[in-house]
Amino acid sequence: MKKLLASLLAVTMLVGCGGGSAAGTSGTSGSAGGSGSSSSSGTAAAPAATAETMQHEAQGGKIEGEAATEQIPQVVKVINSASTDASPYAFNTPSRSSTKEPLYATLFWIQPGHFIEDVQPWIGKSITQVDDFTYDIELFDYIKDSQGHDITAEDVLWSYEYSYRNQELLQYGTDVEYFKIIDDYHMQMKVTKTIPGVIENLLRGSQITIVDKDWYEGASDEERQMNPATTGRYMVEKNVSGSEIVLVANDDYWQKDETLLPDVAKANVKRIVLKVITEDSMRAIAMENKEADISNITAANLHRFYDIEAKTPKDGYNVFTGLNGQPGLISCWINMDPNSGRPFSSNVNLRKAALYAISTDDFMLASGNTYSTAMPTKASTSRLSDGYLPEWDEDSYDYFNYDTDKAKEFLHEAGYKDGECEIIVLMSISLFNDSQQAVVIAGLEEAGFKVNLLAVDQALFLNYRFESNQWDMIFDYKGSGDNCVTGWDTLYNPVGYSNGSVCFTHDDKLVELLEAAVKDSSDENVRAFNAYLTDNAIQKGLYTMMTLVVAQDGVLDMYISNQGVAPQACTYSKDFVSAAGAKN
Repeated sequence: MKKLLASLLAVTMLVGCGGGSAAGTSGTSGSAGGSGSSSSSGTAAAPAATAETMQHEAQGGKIEGEAATEQIPQVVKVINSASTDASPYAFNTPSRSSTKEPLYATLFWIQPGHFIEDVQPWIGKSITQVDDFTYDIELFDYIKDSQGHDITAEDVLWSYEYSYRNQELLQYGTDVEYFKIIDDYHMQMKVTKTIPGVIENLLRGSQITIVDKDWYEGASDEERQMNPATTGRYMVEKNVSGSEIVLVANDDYWQKDETLLPDVAKANVKRIVLKVITEDSMRAIAMENKEADISNITAANLHRFYDIEAKTPKDGYNVFTGLNGQPGLISCWINMDPNSGRPFSSNVNLRKAALYAISTDDFMLASGNTYSTAMPTKASTSRLSDGYLPEWDEDSYDYFNYDTDKAKEFLHEAGYKDGECEIIVLMSISLFNDSQQAVVIAGLEEAGFKVNLLAVDQALFLNYRFESNQWDMIFDYKGSGDNCVTGWDTLYNPVGYSNGSVCFTHDDKLVELLEAAVKDSSDENVRAFNAYLTDNAIQKGLYTMMTLVVAQDGVLDMYISNQGVAPQACTYSKDFVSAAGAKN
């Protein structure tokens, strides 16, 4: 973890950012059984470590301005997916990520990059470690959702099991030996692994949503979307499909004691407008035209808000960069399902041909990122994950280094002439732009493949990724984990999948090597597992991307959570006025 934090700080310095905390911040809480942040509703505790706000070197590590001490009326945040979804259980599209934390509580809250000792209470009141694998959990005995339903241990257990069945909380199937009810407000969880991050992900992972079982089972799809019974600090005021979701703070929230709320459950804003703008340049224009207060941008539009030479934001804006939660990795995976009828699963040379044909650098640069805003990898894990071995960065180490001639050689060794092998490449248009798609097609076609690109919106992409007859290569973003073994276990442990793994592997040796690394994440075991993925051409890691967020200068401190920017927990200036004006 020390390596992770040091690496992150080194990256953020490249774009002229330092790691100081903003004015008006406080430290994190200790145990869940004690008090949480002591800041009032009008202020927000600064995220720390990997969740730390990375601010401008030229400004001494903090944004100038007096922080508001009262709840501000409204903030407008741009989201980049038209798949607007406010229901409790939906795949994590960008819009879903923005609604989940304000609307639905997790068992506890732990900031990304932090561990069990820094747990903050939410649904759970306290957690006690019994032994290396077992934890006793006490719930608050007065939890009610926004519609007045009591939340008890039965609802918590049902929520975990439903999230797993819904193929969200996949690690529940691999990392939990049992999760049982002791009584209405006491539970016990026994995990199967002690890798750093395992228990933390189970307690506060972005894949878990806690709601009332009876309400959910009795509600219609429309009720779940338009008027869900929420356990988080906010409720749905309006949901216009494909256009916007408006959230409003619950003034009668069940947790009255602010000191027992996690940082992410602040209500520093009365009304959060999540406005859909799918195209990056249009998001930048919306910020310039003062139609929004906060938006993610790509590196291609950074110059519009930030003077890169002077290392300062332009007038009227604050710009923030850092990791969005745990380290993530954009990768290419190969369809390994032997029953799919697709060409790659039984031909390792064909797989190698395809991976040598992909240029990591060209693909990354085509996204608009630079080497200052993204970090290429030479392994099947992020450079920012613990366990990344220095030897992988040596010049002599060949990790499918882009080589068209070598790709052609492997294609011919696989038994194909140029143009004979036709493959389907699946990509999300929400994640990858036209230029990146063109890089992939050009590289594969130059190597001799015939390429059919299946570029779809995120909602359709999330369905197709589980269907092995739909694609041969898939490009996607996945969490790499605070520790590389944690990330691999989520991706390749067959217990969590109905068809082998993230890319349909059915390989006993792969599982054996994974189990060895899970039991002992030594350099030797980490090296062996990564080598097996590489030798068998199963995955090619590409790059880790920093989050770039631009905000109007009334946003003094940006709170970055598991799901990205959390407007409810940001710090605003005393005279903050939403750029988009008053309530619609």
